[in-house]
Amino acid sequence: MSWSTIPVFIILFGVLVVVHELGHFFFARLFGVTVYEFSVGLGPVLWQTKRQDILYSVRAIPFGGFAKVAGMEIALEGKTEPKPGERLFSALPLGKKIMVLAAGSLNNLVLAMLTFIFIAAALGLPDQLQSDRALVGFVEPKSPAYEVGLSTGDEIVELNGQTINSWEELARIIHHSPQKKLIIKFQRGEEIFTREIIPVYDPALKAGRIGILPAYTVKRLPLGEAIRYGVGVTGYQLVALPVTIFKIILGQERAQFLGPIGMVGVVDQALKSGWYLFFTVFASFNLFLGIFNLLPIPLPLLDGGWIVLYLLERLRGREFTPEQKASAQMIGLLLIATFYLAVIGGDLTSVLRRLLPKS
Repeated sequence: MSWSTIPVFIILFGVLVVVHELGHFFFARLFGVTVYEFSVGLGPVLWQTKRQDILYSVRAIPFGGFAKVAGMEIALEGKTEPKPGERLFSALPLGKKIMVLAAGSLNNLVLAMLTFIFIAAALGLPDQLQSDRALVGFVEPKSPAYEVGLSTGDEIVELNGQTINSWEELARIIHHSPQKKLIIKFQRGEEIFTREIIPVYDPALKAGRIGILPAYTVKRLPLGEAIRYGVGVTGYQLVALPVTIFKIILGQERAQFLGPIGMVGVVDQALKSGWYLFFTVFASFNLFLGIFNLLPIPLPLLDGGWIVLYLLERLRGREFTPEQKASAQMIGLLLIATFYLAVIGGDLTSVLRRLLPKS
């Protein structure tokens, strides 16, 4: 992995978060809620200006940003009297609260759709294999291929002693070899590497896979077709991603969640593959952030959790106590922190397997 990928990832992730926060900011302002500050970046202030009583700032760490909305930071504390001239988020009717909370994710989904349209119209979609040979176009982090050292641009020349002449031939052997040890030979420049690899069983494909995609040529679509493609793929993922998460919980699909290390790896591989995959990764990150934040988990740490909490309050006819909200917040924090640490642990394990010397 190139160290130059890290600042690219930080900026890319920062754009995702700023776009998300802009959604909360815009709808809070639309409904007359007081907004104290909108910041691009975190940490020490590099530049700031105040307009219409809102502080706009740029901070030193380009890793996201935030919108400081009156009444959102006191959601756990129960009712609070506003200061003169101040309107709190907590004073909004239920429908408008939901719109403010959902607006961040909506922004990410719209950006994902526009990115898919841009890809199809300006960059082009995969059209045909770049070569008759088994050239690797992309390697998924945390996959068997990644852990044995395969990289974008490598050519797989032999599998279990059998010469590989095409991608189709390679795919057929791998698909029929889940959980079986294979000896793989691949060429990088003038060097030949030999590794042992074990394809994982993918319940969705009902076949073995090692986590690689072929190198493609791309073809641009006319604008009308590109718009239909962007809308269609975004709509499909709106259904497919929650279904996939549900299947993972049930054990019907293999979990492949990525932490920051894995995400940096994805960006690194995408940059090596070309602009099509880089912007596809950017759109996919937007989709995941938008959908994950809206999951109806009744824990008030994500936007979807807060929406569920407000809906439950409406159904029961009274608010939860500050103690109940604080308990739910703590449970949500512990669950997500545990999940996050497990994902990072998986990232580190996968990277170490890739870096450790191999026979």
